[in-house]
Amino acid sequence: MTALSRALVDTAVAISPAEHRVVRREQWYADLRDAADLGLSPTGLAFGALTTALFHRRGVRRTTWGDTMTTAPFSTAAAPHTIRTVPVLVTVAALAILMTGPWLILQPNYGYESDLDRTVGLVGIWLLSYLVPGAAVTAAALLLPGSGPGRRRLGAALVAAAAVGAVVTPLVLPVSGWPVSILPTVLPFLLALAGWLVATDAPRRAWLFLLLPLGAATLVESGMLWVVVPIRLQPCIVSLPGLSVVVAGLLAWGTARSSRPTRDEAHPPALVDKTP
Repeated sequence: MTALSRALVDTAVAISPAEHRVVRREQWYADLRDAADLGLSPTGLAFGALTTALFHRRGVRRTTWGDTMTTAPFSTAAAPHTIRTVPVLVTVAALAILMTGPWLILQPNYGYESDLDRTVGLVGIWLLSYLVPGAAVTAAALLLPGSGPGRRRLGAALVAAAAVGAVVTPLVLPVSGWPVSILPTVLPFLLALAGWLVATDAPRRAWLFLLLPLGAATLVESGMLWVVVPIRLQPCIVSLPGLSVVVAGLLAWGTARSSRPTRDEAHPPALVDKTP
């Protein structure tokens, strides 16, 4: 049981319905204590508890977390509803990147902004384009099923380094013209995708997906898209390299999962939340 897993479970308990908190706290802490004996990740179980608390707050229901599968006992659906933590985190990353364009559109016109406006705008771009997606994908890399812990940690470290590097690199590199100007944009994205490929234990052919963010960054930095996209939508162009990394990462993850032997895809035993 780690400090992070305890903090996540405490958060999950705090946002749970009041009538469920005592039972959930006792059970989830017991599950964390037994995680090592079951060969499960305490952090993964804690994130499962958090998604259970976030998305299943109403009604009397029985939830199974670990794989974060939740079912309502009175539901007529044939198949249970499933929430998996890794796709949720990847979705958070994609939504943050998508919001970069609207954030830029909301900024004051060039030449009319104050120093505070510029600072707030720049920090917002850093958060939406790099730091929030980087944190989400770093957490997702640590929770990936089917990969060894060493690969997950190395991949997560590369993703985190890429997110920080994307903020720092433009500040330390001198301004240059095309094609050198593409480097501050494309290198952090390539590093982030490489980290994800390492974490997912992707096969060699999946590394070809690195060409996707490289092509997207080339289109953006070369200016080819600016002449074909309407002016009011041009700020959204800056999201393209980041979105290409998300798409390439999902494709690579699917390739990695399909290339593994069937025996490697067995799910860990589920832990049952018997909250009344």
